[in-house]
Amino acid sequence: MIARLIVAVVRGREAAPTAEHLRVKRLTLILVLVAALAVVSDAPAGGISDETCPNVRGENTNTCPPGTVGTPYSIRFSEREGSGCGPGRQTFHLDSGPLPPGLTLERDGTLSGRAMLAGSFQFYVEMREPEDDPANCAGKRTQKQFTLKIRRQPWIVSAPAIPPRSEVGMPFRMTLRARGGSGIFAWVLVGGKLPTGLRLGADGSIMGTPRISGTYQFEAKATDTESRSLRWAATLSVAPRLLIRTQRLPAATVGRFYSADLTAVGGATPKVWKLTRGRLPRGIRLVSALGRFTGIPRESGRHLVTVEVRDGLKVKYTKVFSIVVVDPRARGR
Repeated sequence: MIARLIVAVVRGREAAPTAEHLRVKRLTLILVLVAALAVVSDAPAGGISDETCPNVRGENTNTCPPGTVGTPYSIRFSEREGSGCGPGRQTFHLDSGPLPPGLTLERDGTLSGRAMLAGSFQFYVEMREPEDDPANCAGKRTQKQFTLKIRRQPWIVSAPAIPPRSEVGMPFRMTLRARGGSGIFAWVLVGGKLPTGLRLGADGSIMGTPRISGTYQFEAKATDTESRSLRWAATLSVAPRLLIRTQRLPAATVGRFYSADLTAVGGATPKVWKLTRGRLPRGIRLVSALGRFTGIPRESGRHLVTVEVRDGLKVKYTKVFSIVVVDPRARGR
């Protein structure tokens, strides 16, 4: 076509060549070539359309919408607009490479099914034009490479698996994690309530310092970058702040069995007691697991001691007590 245009321009000038004539001829040839190239570049290209699976990165493969194991999947390949044969006359076939197990390609270009295996799959699809209509179709066969990623179903992984105990006034942190899907998740609170002083971050972290004791039920949702989502419901308990409720200890008598219990409220179990300052009367000891003074005192006097209780969250509380031991024999002297 371009050659015929050039010949026509050359033959269209019969006069003897002059300098001006040659300049005009060269300019005319340039304009004809530009117009011809424009016609060629505007001609519709054939082949498989990029609409369903675009070539977003300019690579040698077109990327299809990702799928999920066990979830229905369906896309449809089509001819590029203006291919020449008209819509719906081409057929589509797997040329090479593996389709995700569970998916099949129909002649009309539909790729559908339920994928059974996660992974990244590359394959070639061939589009065939009819060969029995030479007036309208060239009977061409064109191939294009596609990449299809099948993701695993997402699931929740909390760290730790069971929500940890918490206590008023003590810093708290736990992290919710999800796996599978695209691998990147954003978290939001969708139901219930977190303890006052705690918040859920988009990264799945629950952190803060609880201010009010109680039992709190809540539900969080994780959504990945490809719109898969799942929910996680949990119960979080906040214990009151640890303290020693016992105000004073009863008096003891030399030579007589003595037992006095210390009482701690709040905090998390187990609680362990110990003496941090002072000296107990001879014959009396502190049972650390029970918070109990017990024994038979062998000396009289007033003894000041500092007692500490530590709970399961390593929270400590201390208090000073006075243990008075009397000796009845001293009164009769």
